[in-house]
Amino acid sequence: MPSVRTRVRRLSLLGALAGVVHLLVPTRLLATARWGYDRVLAVEFAPRPNATRRVRLIGLLMIVGSALVYRIAGR
Repeated sequence: MPSVRTRVRRLSLLGALAGVVHLLVPTRLLATARWGYDRVLAVEFAPRPNATRRVRLIGLLMIVGSALVYRIAGR
């Protein structure tokens, strides 16, 4: 079984990957959210005009946060 440090570092890499996805395909993520809200929650999902930019900002924050956690876990 891997140590806690190893698991934290792996999860931080997954977080960074998720951040990259947010940066590269924000419209696809918004479309997936729209589909999920419609199918699972049965509510209408209407993103605001600057939603794509905000999704990219979240992706950037995810990458920075993941890098910090990875670095801290490496000590």
